[in-house]
Amino acid sequence: MAVAGLLPSVAAARPNAFDDGYGGKPTEPLGFAFDHITPTPKDNRKLTMEVGVRVRSMTIPRSILDTWYRDQDDPEWAYVEGRPKVGGLAMGLEYVLRSNNQNGIFYLEYVDSAMKEGYWDDADDSYVNGDFLRPSKGLGLIGFGADYAYEGHIVTLDDTGGRFGMSMLVGGGLGVGVLAGSLDRWVYDDQGNPSYKRYLDGVEPDSTTGIPRVLPLVDVNAGLRFHLGDRAVVRVEGGLHTMLFWGVSAGVAF
Repeated sequence: MAVAGLLPSVAAARPNAFDDGYGGKPTEPLGFAFDHITPTPKDNRKLTMEVGVRVRSMTIPRSILDTWYRDQDDPEWAYVEGRPKVGGLAMGLEYVLRSNNQNGIFYLEYVDSAMKEGYWDDADDSYVNGDFLRPSKGLGLIGFGADYAYEGHIVTLDDTGGRFGMSMLVGGGLGVGVLAGSLDRWVYDDQGNPSYKRYLDGVEPDSTTGIPRVLPLVDVNAGLRFHLGDRAVVRVEGGLHTMLFWGVSAGVAF
């Protein structure tokens, strides 16, 4: 009874006797007190990193090839099939370093050629002295390089409470491509046999084309980047990657 009688007087003398020392009551979460001791860390990094994958559809337009080679729309086209299309599908990995407006994009990719065998006739006087080309199995290009892109923000994550962001990127860069596989080549012979006839007759190819094993990759890109929350990033872009292309990249930011 004596102890019980003292409690009111202690409480009266020290109205904050049950205070936790930071203005809180015992019923408040402990984290409230720790916030005063160790504030939430701030992210002061100037660079954000991304890793991801990309897929690109690549092609050389028919109108450009028409500058150097005839096609089936020519009334004197000699072969039964038209000139092959030139293009491929590029699949690769990306590593991105970005600040507020600057982006460095580093990539490693493989371009799988979609070109089929066919007749190629340059724009000279004869319609039967062109070459017949047949891609070897696995014809493609192993490429690596780096691009720079300037980023202009359209919708920021701060505008949407960290849920969505959108920006536009414009830039370019350089890379190196190493040719995998080869192109078998048949030519017009001294007896006047066209290359396509010799191919159809089962004659062995005369050579492989003199395409260099190492090729430059020139990039001019423009596209949109979408931020889905703090981590997911999707980029849709098009432009020049030695060939014309459009593609999609998806990655994770950290």
